[in-house]
Amino acid sequence: MENQGSEPDVLFPETLGEQIQADGVVLSLSIPTNLTYFNGHFDEISVVPGVVQIQWAVHYARQYYGLSRDFSHMESVKFKELLLPGQELELALHYLQQAGKLTFCYRSAACEYSSGRIYFHDDLI
Repeated sequence: MENQGSEPDVLFPETLGEQIQADGVVLSLSIPTNLTYFNGHFDEISVVPGVVQIQWAVHYARQYYGLSRDFSHMESVKFKELLLPGQELELALHYLQQAGKLTFCYRSAACEYSSGRIYFHDDLI
């Protein structure tokens, strides 16, 4: 990912709003048209890669839940619709501390883009 000039890499969506709820957090996001991850993914159409969607879910979980545990594994991760430049959507996160389980869902009023469960564990050393 080469960066021409002095523009910084755009690695995250724009946060339009946040709702802190008793059972989780819901972020209103906008996918930037100049997202760095669009470079080369794909030639025909720019798409937010699935691994980036997972990275964002973990990033925001660490930010909002103070999550410092290590990544363990994932379950039931599904990518149903493409995330495209300029789209506005919500990311819903719910973290169960005792189980070390984070559920995430990227969604809009029209559809669910992706969802899944990410598990974390304490450092065993």
